[in-house]
Amino acid sequence: MKDSAIELEPNPIEKDYEDYICAFFQSGGLYVERSIIHRETEEILELDIITTDFESLGVERNLIEIKSSSWGFSEIFKVKGWLVYLKMDTGVFIVKKSRDSFEYFKNKSAELGIELIENCDLKKTEDCLAHLLRQKIDAPEIETLRYAYLIERNLLKSIKDLKKKFPNNQSYINADDYFFKINSGSFFSNNPVRRIRQVFETYIKYKNLTAKMCYELGSGKYNDKATYLSNNCYKSVFYNAEDSELHIALYIEHLARLTILKTCTEQLLRKHCAEFNDETFEESLEYLNLPQTIQRGLVKLVKEPYFHRYPVFWQFFTYVMGGFILLDHKEKEFEYISKNTEIPVEEIPRAFESFNVLFPKLDGWMAKIPNSNIEMHRFFPLPFCGLGANHRRSLHLSHLPEDEQTYEELSKILTGDKTYNDLIKWNNLGYRILK
Repeated sequence: MKDSAIELEPNPIEKDYEDYICAFFQSGGLYVERSIIHRETEEILELDIITTDFESLGVERNLIEIKSSSWGFSEIFKVKGWLVYLKMDTGVFIVKKSRDSFEYFKNKSAELGIELIENCDLKKTEDCLAHLLRQKIDAPEIETLRYAYLIERNLLKSIKDLKKKFPNNQSYINADDYFFKINSGSFFSNNPVRRIRQVFETYIKYKNLTAKMCYELGSGKYNDKATYLSNNCYKSVFYNAEDSELHIALYIEHLARLTILKTCTEQLLRKHCAEFNDETFEESLEYLNLPQTIQRGLVKLVKEPYFHRYPVFWQFFTYVMGGFILLDHKEKEFEYISKNTEIPVEEIPRAFESFNVLFPKLDGWMAKIPNSNIEMHRFFPLPFCGLGANHRRSLHLSHLPEDEQTYEELSKILTGDKTYNDLIKWNNLGYRILK
């Protein structure tokens, strides 16, 4: 804890600026997808951000292109080309640098269905984006989200580096391919049913990725039938919070489940709004060609009054809350989650249960940690727990000056023999990965 703090770039550019802008959209109540690459024989394009606004009566997607350096008509027409290719009517182009005749460029962009937004003064970012958000942003959330995106980027870079360094390791190859296919590979299917099928096919193909990586690291051999972590792997990852490539696999597996929930929710909303009744809806699920357990789960989920907000709930729980709840402050944390996801406090247990509905686990996906007053999502990547631990300082100590919002102060309002130690352990892991 004596190490120097990792500071975010106050004047971000390029990827850091994309992260900065993306954090506003996510803190503003939207589901975000980032750095989506379309690759066939060669890489065709990379989308900065796609936002999805989940309403009870449907979904609205928006393409967001971001530029921190010089720009002109060539970049504007590039965005237009992407909109045509994706069959989307409108998009947003956010630029950090202004230029002469900006209003002229803005008007020409509008003719192409593109909203051009100038964001030269970062102090006015929220004002620039407010009309695109569902709710007011929160400064500590913006900071936590930017750190989360950095951790994500470092983890994904690590797997690419490991794949190059150990070209015969099948788990590293699979992890890299799994992430690409989940995050990008299926995105460009114009048919939503086809996208759901592609996501599920990838999920089934690479199921138990973490267990298979654990086996290969221990034995030097790849075993496609491995389904459990060894005691050594489990202890290293979850008890000791050691820096391990298994955290990368855990993150990719979690992201896959979240992506399945998101893509299915989009389809559920389309069917729900267009022709919903029990009989026609269940018939429509047959076309998805999904496992029966998943189909039964979807039939149950669509009847939940706030199922349309579950993707936003889980993304917020992943990147901001760190996949856990401090039971000493459960009521306050549920209220905080409710404010950010628009799910009433009394409905939050149902939101947590949604993972168990779609991906049944005998003991459920949430579990209390022994000797620690923490309830945690099972098999969650601990580097993100570290960010959630750090975020609790501002959440629960906001009444104190910022320099007094320390873990030592936080420990005074915690119970449980290991609660404080777990938070510190997770924080230190997140710090090492960010470093």
